[in-house]
Amino acid sequence: MSHEIVTHLPAALRKYAVRDLECETDGQFDLMNACKALDMGRSNNSATVALTNAALGALLDICRSWRDHPNFGKLQASKTVLKKHELDHVPDDPRERRHEFKMPGSISNGVPGQLWQLKDRPEVVADLKGCSWTMNGASGRVTHETLGWLLEWAEGHVRADSSAGQRAGRKFIATFRPAWEETGRLIAEYLDEGHREPEELTVEPTEAPRAVEGRTWQQQRLSSLVSVSDRPSYFWFGGAVKAGDPDPVGTLVALSWQESKRGRNFLRDVDSGEIVATVHSMSQVWVAPVGQEERTVDQDQDQDQDQDQDQDQDQELVVEVESTPEPAAKAPAAELGPVPENWVWMASEAHTETARDWWRRKVESWGR
Repeated sequence: MSHEIVTHLPAALRKYAVRDLECETDGQFDLMNACKALDMGRSNNSATVALTNAALGALLDICRSWRDHPNFGKLQASKTVLKKHELDHVPDDPRERRHEFKMPGSISNGVPGQLWQLKDRPEVVADLKGCSWTMNGASGRVTHETLGWLLEWAEGHVRADSSAGQRAGRKFIATFRPAWEETGRLIAEYLDEGHREPEELTVEPTEAPRAVEGRTWQQQRLSSLVSVSDRPSYFWFGGAVKAGDPDPVGTLVALSWQESKRGRNFLRDVDSGEIVATVHSMSQVWVAPVGQEERTVDQDQDQDQDQDQDQDQDQELVVEVESTPEPAAKAPAAELGPVPENWVWMASEAHTETARDWWRRKVESWGR
């Protein structure tokens, strides 16, 4: 008996498989019979059903054809099943195998405007349109052919002038090229062409490794990397020591003390601005120093980060003020006790004059 996959089945898909599916393949017949066996008639309830791999493939084909369906119920049903089960299916033809990817906005933002150039590759266009595209980045699940196109797109950024784009492009290639190559080998075997390698991308094979050659990973307590200043700390983050060996690629992150709360620190990807990890100050992490060239950030991006940090700091100050009682409800200073020692220490020992002034104001406001 073949392996079966427990699948969440919305009512719209179940009814379609029972009433309207014109079966031509074994997978379609398996799907129809499994839905009929539920004997749920016109019920609008979803169900859980065990499907063969072939039946799940037939179900996913229906879902993909419904991704732009005008009927909202069918549209939502297709999205639900694709999200839950698309990667559970193992297609007989590896060319249909799906790869999940994420791409930062520093290199993804130009992709939607280039789709018109792919009019002779409709499968790739359909794949890309099915992904999520925002100003912060892109994500989705694509076939081997589409992933190859995305790798070529990333390579274009590696050769461009933008340092942020170069970093993001190299990291994307290092992360997703191995899976692309593995699927390429499966495709070659499937087509009985194992005697020759699948077509290679025009990506220099040494480009991605050069980005990490010579990088020396060190174990450090995160608190030693926190700088009490208006500017964030930059370093390569390879993961938590307790999780094992460092990530060979790593992520260039920024750490701002203004965002730290109760010992928790947010590490932000310099290129995308997304939080890649939340790490306690006492935790040991893998870090590597940042070279001067790597630390260069596009001027516009640097200004945007400054504005975001100013806004975050303002918001943090508002939270501090609002979290204390209104002046009329406050107890006298004598009842509140002395000013916290760490406030006094920061008012005199913080790393910058701006930080010291901020802590002095907090000390002066004690008991008001």
